[in-house]
Amino acid sequence: MTQRTRTAQLLPTLTLALLSAASAQTGAQGQRQMTPEMQARMKAMQPVLDLAQDLRLLPDLEKNKATALTKAQAKQLLPILTAIQKASSVQPNDAKKYLTQIEDKILTGKQLTAMDDLQLKAEQEREARRTQAQRSSTQGQGQRVPGLPGGLGGFLGGQGQRPGGAGQAGPGQTSQGQAGTFNPFKQGRMADQLKAYIALLQKK
Repeated sequence: MTQRTRTAQLLPTLTLALLSAASAQTGAQGQRQMTPEMQARMKAMQPVLDLAQDLRLLPDLEKNKATALTKAQAKQLLPILTAIQKASSVQPNDAKKYLTQIEDKILTGKQLTAMDDLQLKAEQEREARRTQAQRSSTQGQGQRVPGLPGGLGGFLGGQGQRPGGAGQAGPGQTSQGQAGTFNPFKQGRMADQLKAYIALLQKK
């Protein structure tokens, strides 16, 4: 239930962000609507996006003793995080499996509620950033989703990439940008955050 709630909140945001990115990149050449292919890829990648959201929010639970993971929870979660960290790619089906394990078998209702609150706050912050990005769209910079390498363009086959990056595959990503063919937790900020969180849990 909690996972579905966050998914419902995140999908409209991603849709609007993608449309913003496409419009920003076309500029004087005219606006481009989100194609069925882009919609299908975004839908296919939703479990990976949900997993990325969970992994971004989990460390924040440690800021409050009432929601911090116990030693037993950390022991259950560490193998999952390690598997994600080492995987060459994260497939949507794998992401669904990890989400089920984390949300249904490890976290408590109180922790999930706290994550929902954190998600709502993040949604408000994204709305503010999206408004700012729309105002500066003439500069040719598309909307990016926090924690996702290359923004939405990296997930959806290169659409809405920054100038100079069109047609170039990002780290661990194929030039076709197929959904699930790379691991967004392998490099960059998300990888650093995951590594730090694993180290924190190992100390419990």
